[in-house]
Amino acid sequence: MAALLAAGRLPQARAVWDRLRPALREQGRFRLLAARLLAAEGHARAARRLFEDGFELPDLREGEETLSDPWSALTDCPLPPSYDFRMRPATS
Repeated sequence: MAALLAAGRLPQARAVWDRLRPALREQGRFRLLAARLLAAEGHARAARRLFEDGFELPDLREGEETLSDPWSALTDCPLPPSYDFRMRPATS
């Protein structure tokens, strides 16, 4: 699904999402994919709500910017500390 999003193939990414089991959709990496999909589809408010509701990525490494990039696409607000694992300051 991430590759489909990166390629701009939104209908195909949505079709993959719609086939996922509900329990799988609740896992952190998939909630992040859902936020990215919603944002790409023009539903920024719904995508941001996923961040605000919270999710955990237990395998996220320190310094990884997996969360900061989609967040900055949704808002000009700083990345919430609970999602900030960057090891360098944000660039403007």
